[in-house]
Amino acid sequence: MAELNFLEYNVNPDTHAIDDIVIKLNSLGFNKISVSKDGRMSMWALNKCVFLINTSNKFSTGLSGFGLNAKKVIDGSKHCESSGLNVASYNGINIYTYPVELFKKTYDEYFTSVGPAGVDVNIDYFAGIVLNFDHVNQVNFVNDSLDFRVVKRSMDYITSVCEHNRFNMLWRLTTKDIKIPTVVVKTDSVSDVTAKYVTQGFNSYELSKVRLDEIKNIYAQDNNLLPPKHFIEGWQINLSGKPKSFVMDKQFVDVLPNLNLLVSERHNHNGVNEESVIYFNSEEESANVV
Repeated sequence: MAELNFLEYNVNPDTHAIDDIVIKLNSLGFNKISVSKDGRMSMWALNKCVFLINTSNKFSTGLSGFGLNAKKVIDGSKHCESSGLNVASYNGINIYTYPVELFKKTYDEYFTSVGPAGVDVNIDYFAGIVLNFDHVNQVNFVNDSLDFRVVKRSMDYITSVCEHNRFNMLWRLTTKDIKIPTVVVKTDSVSDVTAKYVTQGFNSYELSKVRLDEIKNIYAQDNNLLPPKHFIEGWQINLSGKPKSFVMDKQFVDVLPNLNLLVSERHNHNGVNEESVIYFNSEEESANVV
């Protein structure tokens, strides 16, 4: 099986200034922890969340891949000269793999440490990503190659999980033009993270009237197990699930160019909540309709 270690975000120097991305990463709470010895890549961390920032004009600016502790090497992998890891590209997404017992040696050989991880924002770890893939065969190939376990198939997504169910992949099968990937992060206090990100100027959508009515129906089931209504309405927090197993989340749009961030606080609920992902995706599509 495989387990996530980092997400890759590419900055195309022909279209975006790296200094602007650095400002946004700092505003999100990430600190630079290391730089590749060839100067092309850097690692940024916030608690257990780690971004590998790449600077290549071969990829568009945006989420460009993920790195896994994996015993298998996916077919088509090549040696990455900057990171020292194995990397293969499918549907424009780089997949880095390496055995965990060799990572520290490789990391020390290819990266120079420059500072500690950020700790000022109450985000714990990456809980999942929503990726747009328009070829189901490639999704199946990646899942099979990395021993991801498929746990759900719906009209909208194929959901697979890494070892221990800690990290979820939601493969959105689409050929639509709106293809902004979403990263889901786990927090123990969605209100605290929301307050900090709003202060930093990150944008989000207000809950729609239809969604507010759906949330009222959840409260009608059992008020005692849920947070106060004024908390949800005041912070414009999305609430979904059931009173005994609910999720509170808030999506921030374009926290980095072409990347959304879904902040999720879960109560007796494992994995990424597909209902929330579908709702925020529909709001994004509505906002982009001319």
